Amino acid sequence: MKEKLNSIKEHVLNAVAQRKPVNIVGGNSKAYLGRATTGTLVDMSAYTGVISYEPTELYITARAGTLLSEINNTLSEHGQMLAFDPPNVTDKTTIGGVVATGLSGSRRPYSGSVRDYILGIRCINGLGKDLSFGGQVMKNVAGYDLSRLMTGAFGTLGIILEVSIKVVPLPESEITCCRTMTKEKALAKMLELSAQAIPISASCYDGEVLYVRLSGNENSVKETSKKIDLDEDGRGLKFWNELRDYKAPIFNTDINTWRISVPITANIDIGADPFLIEWGGGLYWLNSERPAKDIFNMASEAGGNAMLFHGSDQDQELFHPLSNGLLSLHKGLKKAFDPHGILNPGKMYAAL
Repeated sequence: MKEKLNSIKEHVLNAVAQRKPVNIVGGNSKAYLGRATTGTLVDMSAYTGVISYEPTELYITARAGTLLSEINNTLSEHGQMLAFDPPNVTDKTTIGGVVATGLSGSRRPYSGSVRDYILGIRCINGLGKDLSFGGQVMKNVAGYDLSRLMTGAFGTLGIILEVSIKVVPLPESEITCCRTMTKEKALAKMLELSAQAIPISASCYDGEVLYVRLSGNENSVKETSKKIDLDEDGRGLKFWNELRDYKAPIFNTDINTWRISVPITANIDIGADPFLIEWGGGLYWLNSERPAKDIFNMASEAGGNAMLFHGSDQDQELFHPLSNGLLSLHKGLKKAFDPHGILNPGKMYAAL
């Protein structure tokens, strides 16, 4: 791995000297995310391996190119998991890509996001410097917030080399319950359940049926399933895995797929477009050919934001427009980490 690391560093240093952009790629399982980028390829897929795993200390450290499936299998053998339920989009999905895109699965509103579980990151910045932030346990995380800053930055602030992530025990029991109902009743039910002290770990409304997953102690899960006035559904695992990994019908279409994040009390008027609602009412997936401006305005009016998750045109602005103040802040961060603008330039916004 030392030779691979040296090759990556040399590549970046050459790019800095020539002021040429680089395009950072891991498993390339989510190439459709973000704007189109140019530059010489920095392939992280061969920089692999679990560096350290201490089940009793509840953390794992791995190189960026390590497959997510390998991480999941390693943790599962010790009765543990990644709490934020990261999408395993293909068999080439890497842990570096998981952190760089910052995408979480159905557990996110109940267990936390990717950013909440990052303990430390080692990366190469836009000057070719090898930097480390944070640590491996909560009591030793100087630079903790800088590690979180790299999460969801799409490689625009640094090339992620290694990540240390907090892990949690697998739930003892899981049950999925469901019932056919209207959108208004489903949103009200999700809001009602979210306000209760019950072991809910996922919720989803597909336009016809509300699905709720309960996870935790076996007795607690069974007792709760009897009280929430929903029917038990036997295909829970398959349903949630397909939803998490973007295999559900809402994602298998040629129509633009939008990801809209809003407060759980919002009830967006989405018209006749196909949709799916997750996260207790806080995340909408929408198939729509409406102009981007209309989608962004709809999200803003609801107090949220939107991004074009999957579409045919990666040259347009795909992420929610930034205010002048936020754009200035982003530019300042980009300049601090990547002063020559060589790391995935324009991946999130054209001005960055």
